[in-house]
Amino acid sequence: MTRPLLDELDRRLIGALHLAPRATWDDIGAILSADASTLKRRFDRLHESRMVRVIGQADWGMHSRAMPVHVFLDITGETPLAVLDRLRALPHLQLLAQISGDYPLYAVVHAPSETATSEAIDRMFSIPGVRRVNALPALSTLRRGITWDPQFLTDTERADLLKLTGARPEGTATATPPAKPLSEAERIVVAQLMRDGRASSASIARAAGLATSTAHRVVRRVLDECWVKPRLEVVSEWLGFQTSFVLRLRVAPGQTPDVMRRLDQFPQTRLAVHVASDISVLCSGMVTDRSALAVFIDNELATIPGILTVSVDVMLAEPRRYWLDRDLTAGLGEFHAPTLL
Repeated sequence: MTRPLLDELDRRLIGALHLAPRATWDDIGAILSADASTLKRRFDRLHESRMVRVIGQADWGMHSRAMPVHVFLDITGETPLAVLDRLRALPHLQLLAQISGDYPLYAVVHAPSETATSEAIDRMFSIPGVRRVNALPALSTLRRGITWDPQFLTDTERADLLKLTGARPEGTATATPPAKPLSEAERIVVAQLMRDGRASSASIARAAGLATSTAHRVVRRVLDECWVKPRLEVVSEWLGFQTSFVLRLRVAPGQTPDVMRRLDQFPQTRLAVHVASDISVLCSGMVTDRSALAVFIDNELATIPGILTVSVDVMLAEPRRYWLDRDLTAGLGEFHAPTLL
């Protein structure tokens, strides 16, 4: 796979799709002052090179009655990448990474139930090379990955795109099921939009054997209810963001909600989680390089009151993020979409 060369319009298009991944090419073109057909060709080229993909982030209640668990693994007698490769076969793994620090491997388990969560973590102990498993159950989560913005657009363009989408704040994630069970047509549309967040009603109708009018109505309902939110995934390293990181923060009692809200406001962060552990908050993010990470810690993180200690780990490899396999040479790979309940 040939890594695509990016120019300024490519970057602005990627920035726009981060904010409005399902917007029409005409609407994006009007905001970026670019030709719609040119934008479509640019997107198709980036998609074919496996640099970008629009998937759908399903509401947690669609596929789970449990909160995620963040897992740090110590190993012995094996290389971290060898053990990481064995972990791929385990179910319900949303993220896999090799990191620096005391624990060389980091994973996120999001199973359909607490029982399935326990079974998935239990299986980790049986992987050859795993010496210790430190599981940190999420108590509350501010999800940022879907709203992360590479900051390639002007403030006016950004505001116009957010106005176009009617975007609402992401807020705290919960595993609350829908008020009533989904119909078969709704389940089909949810599954289709998870695979392709830009899929049209007509293409979904053809793939699912639905009437076009039915597909259009159900797609609108699924999106309006936020059962699925379109989400742009990208090979961030090809975009210039070479350093992903994980922060483990010990926070003063009573300060956790405020610290998480402050973390959520930084463009460098993608996730803030209150965890059950001797630490209070787990935060992940992405910057251009390690010097930028140092600046973020010293100049941004240091401004947040209530943080007592900070542990910083750099992600050395991240072969899966948000259910999507990744390769720095081949690009985006298989999407391991969670199964609907």
